Amino acid sequence: MKNIIINKKDAVNKKYVGGKEASKILGVHQRTLYLWDKKGLIETIRTDGNKRLYNVEKYIQNKKCNENIENNNKICEKILEDINKIEGKLKLTYARVSSHGQANDLERQKEILKKQYPEHIMITDIGSGINFNKYGIRKIIKLAIAGKIEELVIMHKDRLIRFGYELIEDLIKEYSGGKIIIVEKKEDKTAEEEMAIDVLQIMNVFTAKMNGKK
Repeated sequence: MKNIIINKKDAVNKKYVGGKEASKILGVHQRTLYLWDKKGLIETIRTDGNKRLYNVEKYIQNKKCNENIENNNKICEKILEDINKIEGKLKLTYARVSSHGQANDLERQKEILKKQYPEHIMITDIGSGINFNKYGIRKIIKLAIAGKIEELVIMHKDRLIRFGYELIEDLIKEYSGGKIIIVEKKEDKTAEEEMAIDVLQIMNVFTAKMNGKK
């Protein structure tokens, strides 16, 4: 995680804590915190005195979010584990964010979808909108081709996939005779920010390939 120089007052306001306290709260050695920082697993900042401070609150929120997604996908997988045994067609909802730091937005999507479509089976993902290799997207494509989707509800087009939305829409329509329902037609600020991130990822991949040819 990128280190940011910050004064002590701002650190307190943003609920960052020192290594000793973070170690006690999370039940891990301070060396582990250092390694997590290197791997980008925990948000870390530096004080004016170059002391590391950790955003423990955000780490715990992200961990809970991951556990919720894992549990949700296990339930979903149990329901959908054998596509051939599914009788009739399914009504699904799908929620996605690009990173663990957007856990709050994921929960917001889930709450809205559950409230408006309580009987639908929910599928969730955390991952880039340009990546097709995610649990939820792969499951949706398989179900669509198997003719098992009656409707798929998403918050925005970009919540499903950044590039290739029309492809998935056609698969659902042609193979399942189903449809996609979009709850909010207008893209929110989070979606716009994610687009910038996805474009940068594409540029990074392209640059890496070009450098590899030199």
